[in-house]
Amino acid sequence: MTHRFLVSLGLLAAFLGGGCLARGNDDERTGGGTGGTSPDTEPPPAWSSSVTCKLGLVAHEDGAEGPVELSNDGLTASSSARVQIARAAASHAGGRWYYEVTVDDLVGGDFWAQNIGASVEQVISTVGDTAYMGALYNTTGTLSSGGDGSTSIAGGQESAVQEDPFAAGDVVGVALDLDAGRVYFSKNGAWLGEMDPEEGTGGVEVLVVPGTGAYYPVLYLSDGDVMTANFGATEFASSPPKGFAAFGEDLEEDDNGDCVDAGPAGLAAPPAPVEAACEDLTSYQAEAEGETELHLIGIHARGEGGPKAEVHVSRTSEMVLALSSYAFTQWTVTVDEGAQLQGIVLVGHEPSRVTAPAGIPISTVIYDKDGARIEAGHAWPNAPGGNDTPDLIRSVEEITGLTLTSFAGCYDGASFTVLDDE
Repeated sequence: MTHRFLVSLGLLAAFLGGGCLARGNDDERTGGGTGGTSPDTEPPPAWSSSVTCKLGLVAHEDGAEGPVELSNDGLTASSSARVQIARAAASHAGGRWYYEVTVDDLVGGDFWAQNIGASVEQVISTVGDTAYMGALYNTTGTLSSGGDGSTSIAGGQESAVQEDPFAAGDVVGVALDLDAGRVYFSKNGAWLGEMDPEEGTGGVEVLVVPGTGAYYPVLYLSDGDVMTANFGATEFASSPPKGFAAFGEDLEEDDNGDCVDAGPAGLAAPPAPVEAACEDLTSYQAEAEGETELHLIGIHARGEGGPKAEVHVSRTSEMVLALSSYAFTQWTVTVDEGAQLQGIVLVGHEPSRVTAPAGIPISTVIYDKDGARIEAGHAWPNAPGGNDTPDLIRSVEEITGLTLTSFAGCYDGASFTVLDDE
């Protein structure tokens, strides 16, 4: 899932400008080792931690069967139900971080509920369907980020990435690169497959665009399972990869010495210049590139009032309007005098229709027809349950040859107005 819009929006600059880069490790430790050294290799320096506050786990009850039991100063999670979830008590929205999870016991339970990884708050309870806003390493060896055939761990798709399974006694390392949008997993000091966090190769791709939210380390356990997290207060079993800091570093500390969570919101998304008649509007506006703008409006399906949606364009910039819906929708587009609407692109899973002023070119592309597989998207930056805003944007950019200027979406939106910037 390499999406042109992730690069074109200049998102890395936004993170770097916000000071979200973690400082690199002060020594020359490299990841993937087991602690041994060859005759020609310098021995690693003595362990030195820069973690200054106490970071443990908290029970995440949403989507779980009651709270997981926590012990060992909040670092060990024990399950007594089919699926229980623990996450770190604090998060990061940028930077490069490393932590480890020791699998103390893995009794049996339900395999789909036994995962280690990182997710934003929004998708922690959806387990395998993380919509590219989480990366999970399942006990079977399946790696999932919520797309590319691995939307659901329980689904068993043939295209899901398979690596070495983990079991009781294994130590799973997680290198979380929130600047590049990659998550790397190791087992007992060896990076899985072709992963190399220092070189930035392999790994599971996740969204790090504004509006995605901050990432939390997450543990999913089934009945009888026990796992212990290490965020860097004590020595890791394997050295963190060069340039990655312990996850417990660079966090605020309260009066009790506990790490303070900055919250799940992460970096805010600048809102699109769009007004909408819906309660769940999410949107994003990027810096305009080129003379012609690309504005994308997405809904899932119209409910009350029938399958009709209206879009009014009062924006005076030269632009192309893309309209997306999962179900059949009868779109009506109107424009103000002075608006420069150059064309309309109609995309969706089902055939839809659009009525627009005479002379405006209209292109229609239907999912799995017309030689294209166009995904639907109604939420920024994405949402679980089959939504795929990143792929929708990639497809529309390819169809138009333009770079996204703004996205606005609702599950059920009756009307939208595209405005000039204030």
